[in-house]
Amino acid sequence: MTSRNDENEVKITYTDDVIKERLGKYGAVYFSSDIKESVDDILGNEAKKELLNDFFKALIKYEAFIERLKNTNLAPNLTVLLYGPPGTGKTSLTRGFAKKYDIAICVVESDRLVSPLLGDTIKNIRGVVELSAEISKERGAFILFFDEIDAIGSERSNIHEVGEIKRAVISFLQVIDRINYEGVPLAIFGATNHQNQLDSAIWRRFTFHFEFDFPDYHLRKQIIESFINKIKNAKIGVDDLIFSNLTNEYNEIQTIDRELQNKLGKKISESDDLLRDEIKKKIQGEGILKLTFGYSGSDIERGTRVALLKAINTELLTYDMFYSSLKLVGGTAKHVELQNILSNSKRVKKRGNERKRLTTPPEI
Repeated sequence: MTSRNDENEVKITYTDDVIKERLGKYGAVYFSSDIKESVDDILGNEAKKELLNDFFKALIKYEAFIERLKNTNLAPNLTVLLYGPPGTGKTSLTRGFAKKYDIAICVVESDRLVSPLLGDTIKNIRGVVELSAEISKERGAFILFFDEIDAIGSERSNIHEVGEIKRAVISFLQVIDRINYEGVPLAIFGATNHQNQLDSAIWRRFTFHFEFDFPDYHLRKQIIESFINKIKNAKIGVDDLIFSNLTNEYNEIQTIDRELQNKLGKKISESDDLLRDEIKKKIQGEGILKLTFGYSGSDIERGTRVALLKAINTELLTYDMFYSSLKLVGGTAKHVELQNILSNSKRVKKRGNERKRLTTPPEI
């Protein structure tokens, strides 16, 4: 016989294991206990952290307000677009906040959505969003994070895009509109390294836009010092020359930066050629901060890991060892620049071939 308490007990359909199994076909599912990143460990992006913190706090409370907000026709769309070069913290920061607020997140991998079979891409897009919506209806706030969203949301006016991708864009727009209209506590995040390739309608569907960029010399110094201190905490020797050279170089760059600001009467970015040219002209020789211009935090971490392997053998991390390791891994900015050059070259070649095909009379 079933007791009254048993009848009133809510049966949870989507357990952690079920969610991982069902959504696992689309990407990686993380619960707070699975996430290693902490918001406090991710340096920089303070303004974005403040705004994202407000977003996540509101997401937790969203269900309690949704009916009142619906009556005003002003319910917020829980959509966030993160864009910028790879390795600049888009995914890490989102996972860090998911951990902080104990919200599960599914990081969707684009290669699991896009299919060569006609209609499967659209089916996958609808499947992952609708399943996530059902989970959030039952369990509360949930995050669906589309990594490399440009793979399914590229500009429809691009003549090189095939019909299947164009239909996928339309499908994605429709499913987002429906989720927003229903007031489901499902936050949809999109991340891209190619924001210029995104369809303009998809761009508009995302309420919040956050741009991530390469760290400037102030932040690179903090990131480098953070990694070096971790090595010291592991009881591996670190040459004091690393800290002293880094500090001296930082002070020199800061002086040049301030002098240039006073001269121009405005603050300029390190990405500005004026500042970089001044640094090259006035600071002779090599330096870690000069080397790592255009490096992401992930690039610096990779260089540190290479240096760590060397330091394990000698039980001492030297300046030259660290510098050469950072130089070995290279920076993302140069890689992106090379990719753009190659991409433009291929595009020009393709257009040339198409023009040639159209103007050349057929053989008889």
